[in-house]
Amino acid sequence: MLDAAIDPQRWRALEQAYVDEAAQAVPGAVRRSSRGRPWHGLVVWEQASPVQDLYVPPTGQHCIVIRRGPPTRLLQQHGAAAADSVWHTGQAVLVPAGTPTFWRSELPRDNLHIDLSPVWLERAAGDAGATARRLHSSFGTADLLLHSLSEVLHTSLDSNTSLQAGFGDAMAMGLAVHLLEHYSHADAGRRPAAPLSARQLRQVTDLVESRLDAPWPLDTLAAAVGLSPFHFARCFKASCGQSPHQFVTARRMQHARHLLLTGRQSVLEIAQETGYASAAHFAQVFRRHWGCAPSSLRRSA
Repeated sequence: MLDAAIDPQRWRALEQAYVDEAAQAVPGAVRRSSRGRPWHGLVVWEQASPVQDLYVPPTGQHCIVIRRGPPTRLLQQHGAAAADSVWHTGQAVLVPAGTPTFWRSELPRDNLHIDLSPVWLERAAGDAGATARRLHSSFGTADLLLHSLSEVLHTSLDSNTSLQAGFGDAMAMGLAVHLLEHYSHADAGRRPAAPLSARQLRQVTDLVESRLDAPWPLDTLAAAVGLSPFHFARCFKASCGQSPHQFVTARRMQHARHLLLTGRQSVLEIAQETGYASAAHFAQVFRRHWGCAPSSLRRSA
């Protein structure tokens, strides 16, 4: 059974399909999930399912899969690349966004999935001043840092700490920086994305402007113009020169600056009006954007 060939018809059909997240392809296998927490572009979920062939369409997220059960022989196909190896407990498999996959194992699935939006890697690359990078597949790597981060995220499913957006953002950025450093290569051959149409761009910007206090996850903005999150992020950046997250942050900071200079609201009230739950988080983002604290700007007015 383990050495049987992949069904070519199912594989060809898979290459034409798409899901936003891997969990959508295996709904019955999701045991626990971070879905519903105010994390941006990061979903963590436990996978538990019996031995069976698994065909997963391309997804809009980078997928890190950590083996939590005992070691098992695992046959994998990621796009055109394939591997047959023993997947040891704690080892990580990495599937870049947009990659169809096939999985066949000797033992039942007992894994932890970490789905990370490509936007986080764009932010990490931008902060580092790096050129365009592209992730490559990993078929089972003993990576101590990824394993440690996965343990923190797994534990956080039962922790009140994980209810804070700042926790998810910090973990997502840490993962993105590590993936860029160890699992990426220069993306010189990638075709540039076409920009959004003027109508699509106006739809998105008007939507954001209408509620600067809303979280605006990537999938919500993408759905507004009928695109997948992965494709939308690339098209938006081609249109504006910045990621959707960077655009939302910039508009929030511009509005916050206007309120600080012209209004009488407290810093906490301005933070909440621009989408930040705490004055401390707002002040941190404001200082990074404008180079000064909100209170300093107000005193200088």
